[in-house]
Amino acid sequence: MITMNINGKMIECQEGQSVLEAARSAGIYIPTICYLSGCSPTVACKMCMVEMDGKRVYSCNTKAKNNAVILTNTKTLMDERKSIMQTYDVNHPLECGVCDKSGECELQDMTHLTGVEHQPYAVADDFKALDSWAKALYDPNLCIMCERCVTTCKDNVGENNLKATKADLHAPDKFKDSMSKDAFSVWSRKQKGIISFVGSVPCYDCGECIAVCPVGALSYKDFAYTANAWELKKIHSTCSHCSAGCLISYDVRHFDTLGEESKIFRVLNDFYHNPICGAGRFAFDVSSSPKGSTNLKEAQNALKECEAVRIGGDITNEEAFLIERLRKKLDFKIYNQEAYHFQQFLKVLGEVKRPSVEEIKTSHLVITIGSSIKTENPLVRYAINNALKLNKASLIAMHPIKDNALANLCRSSFCITHEVGAEEILLGMLLKMLNIESAALKSLEDSKQSIVDEAALKALEEERKKALEQAKQGCSVGENKTENQEEDKTEAATPKEENQEENKTETKEESVEVPTKTTYLLLEEAGINLETYEKILALLQKSNNTLLVVGEEIYSHKQAHNIAKMLRLLAQKSAIKLVLIPPSANALGIASLCELSEEVFEHEKIVGIRAQGDFTINSDDRVFGKDALSKVDFILPSLNQLEGTITNIEGRVLPLKPALRFEGYDLSDIMQGFGFVEENLTECTHKLPTEAGFKAIEFDHLTNYFTNDRVNHRGYLLGTSPFEKSAKECEAIECEPIKPLKGKIAFNAYLKYPETQFNNATNKSENLQLKAGVYVSKAFLKKLNKEVGQSITLSKEEEELTGVLYLDESLDQEVFVISLSLLKNHSGFFREGVFDSVDLKEQA
Repeated sequence: MITMNINGKMIECQEGQSVLEAARSAGIYIPTICYLSGCSPTVACKMCMVEMDGKRVYSCNTKAKNNAVILTNTKTLMDERKSIMQTYDVNHPLECGVCDKSGECELQDMTHLTGVEHQPYAVADDFKALDSWAKALYDPNLCIMCERCVTTCKDNVGENNLKATKADLHAPDKFKDSMSKDAFSVWSRKQKGIISFVGSVPCYDCGECIAVCPVGALSYKDFAYTANAWELKKIHSTCSHCSAGCLISYDVRHFDTLGEESKIFRVLNDFYHNPICGAGRFAFDVSSSPKGSTNLKEAQNALKECEAVRIGGDITNEEAFLIERLRKKLDFKIYNQEAYHFQQFLKVLGEVKRPSVEEIKTSHLVITIGSSIKTENPLVRYAINNALKLNKASLIAMHPIKDNALANLCRSSFCITHEVGAEEILLGMLLKMLNIESAALKSLEDSKQSIVDEAALKALEEERKKALEQAKQGCSVGENKTENQEEDKTEAATPKEENQEENKTETKEESVEVPTKTTYLLLEEAGINLETYEKILALLQKSNNTLLVVGEEIYSHKQAHNIAKMLRLLAQKSAIKLVLIPPSANALGIASLCELSEEVFEHEKIVGIRAQGDFTINSDDRVFGKDALSKVDFILPSLNQLEGTITNIEGRVLPLKPALRFEGYDLSDIMQGFGFVEENLTECTHKLPTEAGFKAIEFDHLTNYFTNDRVNHRGYLLGTSPFEKSAKECEAIECEPIKPLKGKIAFNAYLKYPETQFNNATNKSENLQLKAGVYVSKAFLKKLNKEVGQSITLSKEEEELTGVLYLDESLDQEVFVISLSLLKNHSGFFREGVFDSVDLKEQA
């Protein structure tokens, strides 16, 4: 920690922090327009200028210095900021009465704050054509060229789709002498520039650029001219689509003349601390019919007579608590296949520290395994990108399907395309690289019939020396094709030294092992080469802050239990931190609260609660303004109509708040028929079991916000895990020997939603651009001689599935990526896992 004096106040801050962030953390206001927390500064607005030890600096890109004396509000600085705001207001259209941003516009706020009362400058205006991309509408006439949209697209989302470009506009230099230097710089930048979409592929369902825009230049197309900011009621809640549990704010207003029907007009986020994905931002148009159902007795009888209850992965903690209590009373089974595998995995793995999303951003090396990051947890993907861009971190993404969107994040992204089922072998490889002794490796040689002769080992050693020499020379990792690069023909390369030296230690040549027969067999089984092995090893040795992201495909792996043991060993014997991505929005809460059983798909009487069953208790997925509804037997409120909690990837218990009216019954009303006394779900919140890590905190006492010092005050963190006891019983059991693959598994189908599709609500949403369907690469689409939007039928054995064909720009393999909602119950597809082989049925 270091100490600075700001306006006579002594503050402590972290070394390396910017002056601006240090001031914000101490509650000292320095005005900015262009700056975004956690992103690289653009110094576009100049408003954050301060005097530091008598010298003017820009606080956004000046590092805090011990014993520095800083002034933020001298008369000179105030006059300069006023002059800058006058230049921002030159020719800015006075459309505040109808502008969507009016009432929450930072240009309005800053103009008033700096005391701009008249405009001394005038210049002929130019015509600027409107533009649009994805869900965003861009009006360059309102743009002040702060470049926040460019910054968040690059540093948070990782798309690099937006850029400040020169515009052929009328931009005289006659103000150069009459304006101050900074004011003229700001005016010239604004007058001569424009924001352009420069992405090589279209963007879909994001909208983070809309969120960060301080003025009305970027707006959500469907929101434009529908409501004023001051008319909207803000309801702070938690997104329930994936396990990120992002902080969101519903903007709600009455829709009809009597004020009886409310509508969510848009969803906002605290973009300084919490970027959100397109599902969270746009899939707000789905809820339940507000009248609900009245057939309580029928629902209660169905539960009395059932043999099992199938639950959805997004039920609240309170609903899971009530269902588990009823299970103990009626002795039925509880099914949720994804959460069951997750629960069994956690019972073996035991208690591990859950890194926060902020810790991901500060890591030096991120390794992902068993995960299609962008589809499972977009917030984790954003955090990884932030680490790559701002912390000069490296990424090793291991998966049978290469994601070009990940590979293209930056030059230090290293994508390994491995054999299906090789995750256990790859973890064994990591243990070997870290010199962690384990029975997992000891019997590997005995399990293989092949023999590596001396000539093969000698050739292997020569290959090792060559790879090591290349690593020393600083070859770049994952040389991916960009505008200025030719496509790398090799699988990957090593990151350039200058991108690593800030945060990494020197690679020690003597620590690089000589390849053994075990090493050779590991590589042979995983389907990777020695060069790749050496590059991973070099990155591991350079990093002093490594994080391993484990995805949902690991939990249902045939060797999941042994993988859990290996990960436990990894956590115990190394400094590597583990991030486990739960397979659904509240999988961690469900696994902590319910005793789950494996579903064997035998004929049973099943009640579905937020899932399909013989008797279904669920939201009827009413799309606002539409009549078509999902068929259910008893209507529950949707998650944007109730109060309750979910548990996110960080282990935070987070509050849900109702944005829309619901007059019907919820699960607590059904449970009252079994003698339970709770009249609503939130009466269960403080009763959630402390032995499962929950705290006796009432719902109304749960907080849900970030502070300027970037501290998370959302809900509370789970305490000791209920899985610790069961895991301790497993600790005495050594890892099992790694099982070799039974030959290479050929596949041409992968079971995965597109990145904004997570559940029934997102499937039903008419706001989202990406739909459930069958996705293929551009090359595969051409080879199939099909067109986007066509309906195709895939077959396996005697079964068929049909879906609409869509393009996935990040794919380059010949594979059908099939949305889960296309599968019927007891489908013959994907019986052995998320990879399968299918046939294309030609239409008659």
